[in-house]
Amino acid sequence: MNASRPGFEGSGLSPAASAAGLGLPACYDAVDLYTYDRRLSGRVEVARTLADIEKAHGARPTVVFTDIAELPGTSVLCHPYPRAVLLAALATTEEKHLDEMARRLASPAPAPSPVGAGPVLRQQLPGLLDDLPILQHRPGDAGPYITAGVGVTSRPDGSGVNMGFYRIQVVGPGEARIFLDPRTDGHRNMLAWHETGRPMPVSIFLGADPAITVVAASRLPAEGDDYAIASRLLGRPLGVGGTPPVPDDATHVVSGYVEARDEVEGPFGEFKGYYAEARRSNVLTVTSVEATPGAPWPTIVAGGESGLTLMSFQNEYLMYAHLRGLGYAIRSVRYSIKARGEFVAYIETDAPSQELVREAMEFDVRSKVIIAGPDLANPGQALATYGFTTQTGPYYRKGKVEGERIGLALVLPPDGWPTEY
Repeated sequence: MNASRPGFEGSGLSPAASAAGLGLPACYDAVDLYTYDRRLSGRVEVARTLADIEKAHGARPTVVFTDIAELPGTSVLCHPYPRAVLLAALATTEEKHLDEMARRLASPAPAPSPVGAGPVLRQQLPGLLDDLPILQHRPGDAGPYITAGVGVTSRPDGSGVNMGFYRIQVVGPGEARIFLDPRTDGHRNMLAWHETGRPMPVSIFLGADPAITVVAASRLPAEGDDYAIASRLLGRPLGVGGTPPVPDDATHVVSGYVEARDEVEGPFGEFKGYYAEARRSNVLTVTSVEATPGAPWPTIVAGGESGLTLMSFQNEYLMYAHLRGLGYAIRSVRYSIKARGEFVAYIETDAPSQELVREAMEFDVRSKVIIAGPDLANPGQALATYGFTTQTGPYYRKGKVEGERIGLALVLPPDGWPTEY
């Protein structure tokens, strides 16, 4: 993307000189970074403008909106986790990141620092959530939502530190609704706290090293808490502090308690392209909000690339590490963003087999289709050319069977040889 292209002049969109000038880490220099300086409301207008830019120019850029009508002086970072930023944060490349990340996961973890290793520049916000430029992303959303916050929880004894993305609907300066999917470790931690008769402490951080976000996944093929896994991926100890602990470099931190009581939350325009209906979700009581002065508030605009890129990136490295750890000769794993980042997996290998497909289906129960074969650059052509064996099983969504899942191993190569022209 280039700001000199027709349509940018006078649009409010300008190329940023550098990531540092916007209070962002150096990994953001890996993408074309823009600012948008016209005043916009955080209620739908920012997200709609980003969608208009994407439609006009063929890609979703990473943009800092610098003039939010409801909170002058604040800014919002949209599309905070493009693939190039994640790769740069992990100090790797597209060509070698799967092998590199699998190797790091299998290595001993440097111990996280027990206390913050450097100065914390965040300041307390007296208005709590009212002092943050939290967006309403879609017209049908029930209100503003925190979408890029990484929730940190633990069990009552302090073990099992876990990170996860949980959608959070803001309903007041000190109250929100947080949806903890029953399949997550965060939900299990919550049940353990509530069994003691106490609410669960939670920290929600934003703006930390983007590499840490790739750990906030639903399933990890490694032992230890999530910060230990993050330190493996980064190859260095992490400075963390607080209870539950958050990274020292987080620009925004929301602290509070997840109550046993629930209230209506939603609807919400999910990343996968549909509205999640209103449901009962746990009440989040907010006790503290901290922010680094001048740092933009990150938000993942639902749909498109913003949430799905992170989802597919997580799924790819986790599946690759799992299958390589079992001894399968895997060249690559790709989750299609067009298939919502998690429902279709392509596993490239010269030795496809029913056993490999079975292991992949057991590891990733969310995928509806898994295809393993030697050449999946064009999956449709590969399916038309190769013979295959199948594995099937029920597909569960929200505890109910909705059709079947299928795995294909392209084990029978075509007869003859390719035609030359």
